[in-house]
Amino acid sequence: MKYTPPTVEAIDAEVARLKPRYEAFMKASNETPDEAQLRAWAEENLREQIILETDAAKAKQSVNDLLQSIADAAPRVTIEDARKVYKAHPENFVLPERVRARHIVIHRDVASAAEATTKLLNLRTKILTGELSWDDAVRSTSSCPNNSDLGFFKRGMMYESFEDAAFAAAEESITDVVETPLGWHLIHVIAHLPEEQALFEEVKETLMGELQTQADREAIEAYVDARKDDFA
Repeated sequence: MKYTPPTVEAIDAEVARLKPRYEAFMKASNETPDEAQLRAWAEENLREQIILETDAAKAKQSVNDLLQSIADAAPRVTIEDARKVYKAHPENFVLPERVRARHIVIHRDVASAAEATTKLLNLRTKILTGELSWDDAVRSTSSCPNNSDLGFFKRGMMYESFEDAAFAAAEESITDVVETPLGWHLIHVIAHLPEEQALFEEVKETLMGELQTQADREAIEAYVDARKDDFA
């Protein structure tokens, strides 16, 4: 099968479409944009698009259906494939330091700093002395009563002041009042896990999914590459 090459006008339009993303990519990579490279990439994109659209039309399929059929024909990733990758690169499967915590928050639009701080400190005393349960304190005070348990989180997922307090606190302790842009918090640290090697069983499903996605992508690339010489 012979494919009709993209026209100059089509390449110009693709260059204009790709240019903002291309320049942002080059800037992030500390490289100088190259108009010739951009044009080559644009033409390559169009050639791939022509191959897929032409072959899909011939097979009376949508492009998505064609891509799916190519991916379905790719080798299936097995548990042993995943295990080999896990053993070869254990450094890629390290769980970061994590904390599991829950919190009580008073939002900035609910109270002033002084009011919120006083209220939370009083709550903390009552919880620590057993006068009030954590759940009752959440229901009576928190601006987000349905979002008390934050589960496990690593650094970089919360406000810095919140993280600093949570990661510094001992397990089963309740911090002093912590201020964030959201408001004022009491943080109950439930568990604190150090950085550790993930077990294969913990990462198996995710790893197999990633490897299958890679295999599918490589099958599609091979399919397109095998047809690039068939342009008129």
